[in-house]
Amino acid sequence: MDILPATYATAAQQRAYVAAMEKVRAARKPGDPVRVYVCASPHIARRPQWDERLAKIRHRLPGVELLQFDDVFTPENYAQKWKELAPTFDGLVVVGPTKRGANGHVYLLGEVARLEVIDIVKTGKPVLLHARRYGLIPFVDCKIHRVGTPERLRTKVTAPAGWDPKDYEPTLQAALRALRPRRTDAEKTYDDAPRHLAHPFAAPPR
Repeated sequence: MDILPATYATAAQQRAYVAAMEKVRAARKPGDPVRVYVCASPHIARRPQWDERLAKIRHRLPGVELLQFDDVFTPENYAQKWKELAPTFDGLVVVGPTKRGANGHVYLLGEVARLEVIDIVKTGKPVLLHARRYGLIPFVDCKIHRVGTPERLRTKVTAPAGWDPKDYEPTLQAALRALRPRRTDAEKTYDDAPRHLAHPFAAPPR
């Protein structure tokens, strides 16, 4: 029986990612707002289940302001405003289509989504895929392939089929901590870190 991969990242890549997310978290001042852009095509955002999908994302990111296309852009000003606003976003959550619905784990991002991911990755901020079956998954744990032609490049994102949605992966915990606002009354985040974060690469509790 094949063992399904829990991540496509190496241990070294995961350690580097966790360290980078800790720097993001440490740089945030108490009271600073946290704004995360939700990258989704109009086709997905118009589905009847979209509000439920957003609610699931919001539940995982307490205290975070989720921004969608219509909140900050119009089709006419997008190209210019994206350049201005992208550096101000604290992270990106990508919601993409799969060929197999809720059970699919291969996502295809169009040209716009592909470029948005690249821009936010360059800033060092968290970029997460929201998979219907698995929840939030850091891009570092996914397999990324560039597909298409030079005139129309796309990105194929494969979520690890063995991903544990119970938050045991240290990369996800680090990203969630990096996206938690800090209270103004003390240097504490909304939620205390789970115990297993003290040793993030140890075997998870069962």
